[in-house]
Amino acid sequence: MPVTRHPASPAIGRVPPVAEFELSAAPASKADAVALFVFSDSVDSIGELAGLSAEIRTSVSAAMKSGDVKGKAGTAQVIGGAIGLRRIILLGLGKRAEFPQDAADLIRWAGAASVKAARELKLQSVIVHPGCLINHDATPTWESLAPRFAEGLVLGGFSFKVYKSGKTTGPDNGAASADRVIKVQLAHVSPGPENEIALTTQLQIATAANYARHLACHPANTVNPATLCDEARKLARQFSLKCTIINAAQAARLGMGGLLAVGMGSRTPPAMILLEYNPSSSGKRQDPIVVVGKAVTFDTGGISIKPAADMGAMKYDKCGGMAVMGIMRAISCIGLNQRVIGIIPTAENSVDAAAYRPGDIIRMYNGKTVDVTNTDAEGRMILADALAYACEKYRPRAVVDMATLTGGVVTALGSVYAGLMSNQDEIAAALVIAGQQTGEWLWRLPLHPRYAKLLESPHADFTNSGGREAHPIQGGMFLNEFVPGEIPWAHLDIAGLAHPRKEHRYLSADNASGFGVRLLVEFLQSLPG
Repeated sequence: MPVTRHPASPAIGRVPPVAEFELSAAPASKADAVALFVFSDSVDSIGELAGLSAEIRTSVSAAMKSGDVKGKAGTAQVIGGAIGLRRIILLGLGKRAEFPQDAADLIRWAGAASVKAARELKLQSVIVHPGCLINHDATPTWESLAPRFAEGLVLGGFSFKVYKSGKTTGPDNGAASADRVIKVQLAHVSPGPENEIALTTQLQIATAANYARHLACHPANTVNPATLCDEARKLARQFSLKCTIINAAQAARLGMGGLLAVGMGSRTPPAMILLEYNPSSSGKRQDPIVVVGKAVTFDTGGISIKPAADMGAMKYDKCGGMAVMGIMRAISCIGLNQRVIGIIPTAENSVDAAAYRPGDIIRMYNGKTVDVTNTDAEGRMILADALAYACEKYRPRAVVDMATLTGGVVTALGSVYAGLMSNQDEIAAALVIAGQQTGEWLWRLPLHPRYAKLLESPHADFTNSGGREAHPIQGGMFLNEFVPGEIPWAHLDIAGLAHPRKEHRYLSADNASGFGVRLLVEFLQSLPG
């Protein structure tokens, strides 16, 4: 039979830029549009718009008084342009009294709304004026929030079009988006070093989140364990990371039974990717923080096969691992003063004669045995070997793993909170705070010893699944068996947040969200050096 040759795949990791930013102490005079913030309960905005022309103040005031502009949080309403301006975009922040406690998230939301409006209007340049925030006497100030606005704009401007005919440009067979880069000037933000560093840092983190999203959106015929290893090597070369790949043969010698079992049914062997970041500013070699992410590049469920209707979305079962790729890129860009190891166990859970079966008993890296009751509970199998290996090899200060692990967490928490399970209160509390800062919220679930009965097996140390009861907690209890109790550890079940189907605040619908990149970078930044 002749070999079918497919066109060259797009450059996997190239993410098109969304916007170019400039800081200015005062509004500029020329741009395609001006965007400014309004509260829903501020009818008369004239006094709040100092620094803008009389024509703009009049237009905004009239629109607010007429009731045509609602100022609802997350909305962008366009009114007729004044002299020299094509459009005025009014970005809603909701009620004035409710703004301070949720300011960062509302500003991100406004950033996303602004880029969507600008693209619909085919604008090339926008001036962002603080509007109702210019005389807002409560903290935080517009100047401190401007980086969060830019973050929301970059996240909201993400799109994945590399496989659409006629929607791409450039020499990389679709690696660059046809969406134009929008020039954005943040007015009333001094272009001093402190503000420039804050803006650059936030943009680098948001771009890294988009990188994780971009990787996650690629289908399994492009991204599999082998091509993901290639991308990790490229990432390491570009961002001064150390990359080590444990291939299937090495994993067999090391006794990584969980990783090997999950990948047995695929033509592409499993692997474990190790990415190491060592800060140049550190003195003696630190004990690292380890972040682990599940990267099942496609999950059929194995012999415990999934329903056909939603199986196409299983390309997103690699989102935890892609978040780790984004985290490693971000911390290198911002020069984090922490030693960090990123570990990505990757496999394709497919079905053939070699696939692992319900009833198989697997010996894991740490010597414990697992009775396989469900081949669709595969994520915990590859994560377990990664966690045990990380704890033995690196003796880390802390470990955090992320995975699209269970449908049960979606039933429990929906698409608002990710599930958090941990063996220590301190690391759990720090992660919750980081989630509040980034808008990637976490809800802690218990790891009570009584749940261990759900995983009991008559033939092995435990099963990999004990049915539907408390299923997210079962996943956490299983993984807890592979982390020594003295090492602070947290497990994030991100299944409900990894790929939102509907418009989700400042994230685009029908795309991967990059959940965990900004959260974990915030967490890592909060740790003492």
